Amino acid sequence: MGEVVSVREAVIMAAGVGKRLKPFTEKHPKSLLDVGGRTLLERHLANLEAAGVERTTIVIGHFGDQIRDRFGARFEEMAIRYVENPRYTRGSILSMHAGLDGLRQSAVFMDADVLYHPEILRRLLRSEAPGCFLLDPSAKETGEEMMIGTRGGRCLKIARRVGADWDKAGEGVGFFALHESWLWIARQVFDDFLRRGVVDCEYEDALNALMQEVPCAFVETGDLPWTEIDFPEDVAKAEKVLARLKEMGVERG
Repeated sequence: MGEVVSVREAVIMAAGVGKRLKPFTEKHPKSLLDVGGRTLLERHLANLEAAGVERTTIVIGHFGDQIRDRFGARFEEMAIRYVENPRYTRGSILSMHAGLDGLRQSAVFMDADVLYHPEILRRLLRSEAPGCFLLDPSAKETGEEMMIGTRGGRCLKIARRVGADWDKAGEGVGFFALHESWLWIARQVFDDFLRRGVVDCEYEDALNALMQEVPCAFVETGDLPWTEIDFPEDVAKAEKVLARLKEMGVERG
């Protein structure tokens, strides 16, 4: 049995091509990258199931059949459903839009290319805020990371560059939670982007609009390790995170 959490559904966005991680992604989806004997996606599913999430939606596209064949309809006690994004070579906003469809309960939305301490995820799942982001305030703005600017405890901007005029700013981990009573607003925001033909953009562009409608809080990663894996050299960073997880007793082996 999982622990008591406020979020019972998850959406993992695993449709993208991941061209920066070639040659692996020329034959496989990025989420099936093996790190320390388990794929990134298996690690996500294990962490979600252990935390009490009841159903996870995986948005698939690039080599999506490999993901279906690997995991099927369940992971331990957690149900899995698949949503296809046939336009996965366009902006990631299309994957988020697809993942929103059919949600029934408060949900956490997750990029598939992150390796992290499980407690980071549990902190987000326990949030009862209308919306909530994971924030690493120790990160420095370089133009590569997706940064979040906050004021008065509320997230107000997410972009590659947000500047310094904030109460607190830091890197977004790529996870955010949304309470079920606010899902309809998220659908309206994303529907509006697609209705206007704005599809060649990152989903964070729509999240900026959503932040104006939904009060979004944040929880911090603290000193818990995590890393995003975009480039081949990021695999070395992931190995360092794994080493720390082993030292902390949360990684087997």
